[in-house]
Amino acid sequence: MPGASRKWTAFCLVLLLLAGVEFVLRGPVRAIRLASEFNDFLSPYIQARAWMRGLDPYSSQMLLQLWPPGAAHFTFLAKEVADGSIIATRGIPTAYPLTSLVLIAPFSLLPWRAAEALWLALNLGLFAGMLRALLALAGVSWHDCSGVLLMAGVLALAPFHTGIVTGNVALVAIELAVIAIWTARRHRDLATAVLLAASVGLKPQIGLAFVAYYLVRRRWRVCAGTLALLALLFAVGAARLEFGHTPWLQDYLRDNRVLLQTGILANFTNVNPTRFGLINLQVVLYSILRSVPLANAAAAVLAAVLFLLWLLAVARRNTVSVELLDLSAVAVLSLLPIYHRFYDAAVLVLPLCWVVVSFRRARILSAATLLLMLPFLIPGGTLLQSMENAGHFSPAVTSRWWWEAVVMPHQVWTLFFLSLLLLYEMIWCSPDRFAERDSVLHGGSPSFPSATMP
Repeated sequence: MPGASRKWTAFCLVLLLLAGVEFVLRGPVRAIRLASEFNDFLSPYIQARAWMRGLDPYSSQMLLQLWPPGAAHFTFLAKEVADGSIIATRGIPTAYPLTSLVLIAPFSLLPWRAAEALWLALNLGLFAGMLRALLALAGVSWHDCSGVLLMAGVLALAPFHTGIVTGNVALVAIELAVIAIWTARRHRDLATAVLLAASVGLKPQIGLAFVAYYLVRRRWRVCAGTLALLALLFAVGAARLEFGHTPWLQDYLRDNRVLLQTGILANFTNVNPTRFGLINLQVVLYSILRSVPLANAAAAVLAAVLFLLWLLAVARRNTVSVELLDLSAVAVLSLLPIYHRFYDAAVLVLPLCWVVVSFRRARILSAATLLLMLPFLIPGGTLLQSMENAGHFSPAVTSRWWWEAVVMPHQVWTLFFLSLLLLYEMIWCSPDRFAERDSVLHGGSPSFPSATMP
């Protein structure tokens, strides 16, 4: 029916427009407006500058000494550096590996304001490249309603808005990894290795999940190239400090220990006022078990079991017809066992892309997958935490066990159930059911309800 088709097209375009406006306002516009405030890129920028000069990038004294004149100066800096509490209370200097600092080093050659603007531009450019890669992976065009809906969904995901505003390197790592999936599909092994090495080098807990997939799939050239480039990045990073006779390893290990054991930012107990901005399993498990060691152990066991199921499901197939499903599952699983913040959930673009591919053949599962991603259209945990701190909820409600164990960490629960759903589809849905999707994954017609744009 032409009339119905036009209405569907108009509806899709309206959604894209609304999502685009939201993305611009909550992402780049907020990032520019808040440019004078502290963000997550400032510390690695200073640390990369220290590395370039052959100084210890993990020393808080160096952080204070090299603090750029163009950046805001905070009253807490000198005090917390002097008493040694800045790592625990602020998470700076960051515990990013040397590979990350080597990759960020070119930005450190610029004044802070210029570097910050260039980092934002890079983020947005890679975001556009990632959008194009996702359309290609789903086998859809931006001319089709299915492609428009995919773009609208990606633009509406709140982790991207948060990641752009904070300038966190995780977002760049995710964008690089998604583009690497596209280049791997086209058998451009060298380009894939470069992109994955950059992703892992910036944030290992993001990029390693994708390397694991290609290792299981025996893409030896991709894996060997990635590991060789990572080794080269580390060798360059270590050599610069070694030539300067700069001890750094002890401070690096201390920064990691403080972040994961006594630091506030990664703490999933009541000590951390922003703990519901975390999306790892420990947030939920601690609310139930009330023990840090038990929460860590339970998270490790659960994640190991789920990863083993994923590994068995991937290994039992000789076909890559559901590659996007496999990658979606491992991306979500990688968020569960270790420290991750809300912006790391930007990896949900992969299951979102899978929904577009699989909708017609597995409509109920696809609808359930989409439903579980809806909570990530807003930063729910952080928003609820702010409202609770402002007294918008009655103590009679916030004192209930289910408030802290279910409501506040609801996004952790949705990620856990999403991982189970994706694993169910991998294990119990016969590969024969996805035969029609092979053509999609190699450029055929999409399965999602579609109409060509006029």
